[in-house]
Amino acid sequence: MSNPFFTDAEYESRLQKVKQRMVESSVDILLVADVNNIFWLTGAADWSFYTPQFVIVSLQEDKPLWIGRAMDAPGAALTCWMGGDYVVGYPEDYVMRKDIHPSQYIGEYIIGRWPNARRIGYESDSYYFSPRSFSSLIAQLPNAIFVDCDLLVNRARVVKSNVEIQYHREAAVIVQGAMQIAHDLIQPGVRQSDVIAEIYKAQISPNAHFGGDITALCPIILAGEKASAAHPAWTDERFTDNQTVAIELAGARRHYTTGLARTLHLGSNPPTELVNTAAAVEEGMQEVLSMVKAGVSGAEIHATWQQVLNRYGLRKDSRIGYSIGVGLPPDWGEHVISLRPGEHEPIESNTTLHIILGMWMKGWGMETSETIVVQPQGYECLTEFPRGVNIKR
Repeated sequence: MSNPFFTDAEYESRLQKVKQRMVESSVDILLVADVNNIFWLTGAADWSFYTPQFVIVSLQEDKPLWIGRAMDAPGAALTCWMGGDYVVGYPEDYVMRKDIHPSQYIGEYIIGRWPNARRIGYESDSYYFSPRSFSSLIAQLPNAIFVDCDLLVNRARVVKSNVEIQYHREAAVIVQGAMQIAHDLIQPGVRQSDVIAEIYKAQISPNAHFGGDITALCPIILAGEKASAAHPAWTDERFTDNQTVAIELAGARRHYTTGLARTLHLGSNPPTELVNTAAAVEEGMQEVLSMVKAGVSGAEIHATWQQVLNRYGLRKDSRIGYSIGVGLPPDWGEHVISLRPGEHEPIESNTTLHIILGMWMKGWGMETSETIVVQPQGYECLTEFPRGVNIKR
């Protein structure tokens, strides 16, 4: 493996966590299709998820196995910790054909390598696991019992090691620089696309010490009426005077993601509704952070935020955060922890959360967020960037 991100011992520890959960789910092998889970288990980091690929974990083997397009197998061998013996490429004849599918080859490979495997776990809600892929596996493995193991690996990822947290800290340096670029460049008459170009440069080439990775979500700029939407795509429109602009960005280091959202207003007289809403959001963030520590639940965190909203007579229907970690397209959330009513599972120490207080109103919107590391008696805030609305006169 070239330039390993983690030691073999850390990868082996991750594998044992997954195997324990497999035993609890009574499965012999696990098919992992989620690209973030594949990276976490193996280190495979190339752009290989555009065609079917899996990491297969077997209770009988000491290492996971990567299987994907033969063209991408050399890249996997260079980035995986397991070595080339645990990298398998399916032939080019299987790629993008109407009459045959790569999962037919993968099914045949499973029969040949693990003939006694009867209960096969799979990720039912993975972005890169298509219905056609699943039906091909079922047809190829008629004697197998397929067991829904969605989020099995995701849950094993939630509590971070010290090295993972350090990558989050480095990602925080990246996103702070990108956010500063956005705040410096956004002004009336400037095109959104020109600002985005400079943000991308700051995300990928942040400083002389280290570079950044692609982020799961592109930079988001919410300007004018589009600020009433949560995730609008940028355009070549120009910013205008008296416009409220929200920015949601991320930094990614070794694919570990730190998110940051802030709001600015172009003009000396921000609307009263913005001033009042921003005061509620800032107070809500302070109240939430003051009670975060290991053992609290997502529901308790949300209830603290809701109390502030009630005092201000405001409403927000969506969740206010989630666990965050490895982030390859299209999402940096871990799909396990959400900060909203009904989420009563205690949050463990060394969990990373992105707390994002987005208020999308009629015709305008604003956002503030922080990425934090939950600690036994509090939290570590990964970024240091002024939290109030930046008034650009």
